Amino acid sequence: MIFVDSNIWCYYFDQRLPEHVYVRDALREIIKKEEIACNTIIVMEVAHYIVRHFAEKIARRKIELFVNLGNMQIADFNRQVLNQTIESLLAYGFCEGLGGRDATVIATMKLQNITKIASHDGVFKRLGEKLEFEIIDPAQPTRL
Repeated sequence: MIFVDSNIWCYYFDQRLPEHVYVRDALREIIKKEEIACNTIIVMEVAHYIVRHFAEKIARRKIELFVNLGNMQIADFNRQVLNQTIESLLAYGFCEGLGGRDATVIATMKLQNITKIASHDGVFKRLGEKLEFEIIDPAQPTRL
């Protein structure tokens, strides 16, 4: 199972972004081959981005495609996730610059025993080794 961060979804859904060309095929492969994890916070962040950048009809279609992916599990933000989020924020907020939204990702991954994340976020790259997460960044162009 792989957790897909909001920035990867936004790059995927918005072909105007320069990262889209790098993310498109990589995320399609993930969608075809893997179980995907997400949480309600990420879903709302992606939905918010889509609503702000697309006309209503297009936004609705993109959001429906996103939330109805058959192989995506969406974790609720409940008290258990909240408590783990606060622990992650306390552990890494000051020393690593971890924010609240990213702390929800770490909490969800820990509680669901997920060790792989697709993200373009620098904080996950910095914390990957400490958290024993495999970080995949499809938005990073391959350099020869």
